[in-house]
Amino acid sequence: MVLEKLVPLKVALRNPWWMFLIGGIVSVICLVVSFMVFKDSIGMFATLLITIAMTPFMVNLARYEEAREEGLAGKDLNIDLTIFQRYSGILKVYTAFFCGMILSLSVIYVIIPEDTAKTLFKNQLDEITAIRGKATAIDTFQKIVANNISVFFLSFLFSFLFGAGAIFILAWNASVLSAAIGEVAKGIGGLHTLPLAVMMFFPHGSLEILAYFIGGITGGIISAAITRKTSKKFWPIVFDSMKLMAVSIVLLLVAGGLEVAQMLF
Repeated sequence: MVLEKLVPLKVALRNPWWMFLIGGIVSVICLVVSFMVFKDSIGMFATLLITIAMTPFMVNLARYEEAREEGLAGKDLNIDLTIFQRYSGILKVYTAFFCGMILSLSVIYVIIPEDTAKTLFKNQLDEITAIRGKATAIDTFQKIVANNISVFFLSFLFSFLFGAGAIFILAWNASVLSAAIGEVAKGIGGLHTLPLAVMMFFPHGSLEILAYFIGGITGGIISAAITRKTSKKFWPIVFDSMKLMAVSIVLLLVAGGLEVAQMLF
């Protein structure tokens, strides 16, 4: 794949800023291609194209991480590292890529004319409207957390079944967040207010996205361990993944509380 030639796995793990750049470039190209080819559902097809572009890279990343984790377990080095230290590399790659995607799409939303923005991001804006409608009708902590946990388990399930299938869910949620940030920035003053718009969503949004990342990563790592079939440390890897998932549930509970507090105040 072209992406793997431009940014090899080890380079991405050593310097995640490359993935930040790739996230911006890939998302913009996919949005433009979707606009040119898929006029009726630009936002959804752009997300699909991002998924197609990134899946081979993310599958190889999950396999590499599973093999590395097996090697560490085999050398009994895990006792010296916290679980987040062991998975920090892959978390940084995911975070850098999707931050690049969110920033580039948010900037595009702000700088293009209003009518064009609503056309390009129609699917995302429809989702935002639906979310807001639910929030006003069933404005409860339980409903917010239940929705977020369902997205988390979908990320895990898609990644487990399809290797890196969670990329679609993660890319879709990132594009929805981009549209929400862009809409707020556009409404309060334009491009120079983008940092303020980001901060409005950062407290709860960052925790939710991190939890979704963990869901996708753990699903991919377990899937890679099963596929390899030679893993002698399969159960320790699964146990680590379960601990990560438990942490994710806690993150989603905290994020739900922050989101409710933001709605009330």
